Amino acid sequence: MNREQLQKDFFPKEVMLKLFRDSTHLESKIKLINDYIDEVRDSYDEDVLQIIQNNQIAHTYWMSEQYAQAIAHFEIVVENMEPEDYPSNYILVLNLLIRGNRLLSNYKEAEKWIALAFGNSKIYHPFDNLIILNDYADLIADSGQAFDESHNPLIQSIIDELGFPEKLKDPVDTIRSMNKSHKYWARKLTSIEADSLKPDLDLTIKEYEEYAASCEIEWYRNYVKNTIERLKIKKAQV
Repeated sequence: MNREQLQKDFFPKEVMLKLFRDSTHLESKIKLINDYIDEVRDSYDEDVLQIIQNNQIAHTYWMSEQYAQAIAHFEIVVENMEPEDYPSNYILVLNLLIRGNRLLSNYKEAEKWIALAFGNSKIYHPFDNLIILNDYADLIADSGQAFDESHNPLIQSIIDELGFPEKLKDPVDTIRSMNKSHKYWARKLTSIEADSLKPDLDLTIKEYEEYAASCEIEWYRNYVKNTIERLKIKKAQV
């Protein structure tokens, strides 16, 4: 597998705009994907193209809430790559396979993909593992199963590695609490980072400092503190 080819930006901006923003008919979007794949076929390895093509078609079906069709293409993606080939994309595909099968009440299939995700948990970022744990919590809530406490060490490792304030008591409540907190602080950070494109460095630094003072998650605090230091160096050089 040529990982450099697999991980690079593939579709040009104009194609992505048509796929995500246009109200074009679904079949037309899939034709657009296939036509572009054919156009660049001589420049890429065939196994890479197979993954990219099926991945994009799957996302197109997913956005149209055609989950069964999306699942069929996501399965091709997972079956033809290793987690190490593109970890962030691999875990996203597993996430959607789990969610899609759960939404269709295919609980056994969802369990299969959950097991695969948990089996590779050491490869993923702890935040990715939190997403999978939240998927698992959704699955057992819908299927009426009990929580498997063999997953408790993974929960504790996320608490320890990312510096969450939660204590592991009820595992599902802990997962829900961490996931809610992660989403909140991630959105808030994204908003500040968008503002950081503005020219007022003093205001940007102040926003980051307020974030660092109030954020409950150590990983985000450390990330922001490093950003503040870089901005202060940048300011001194102006």
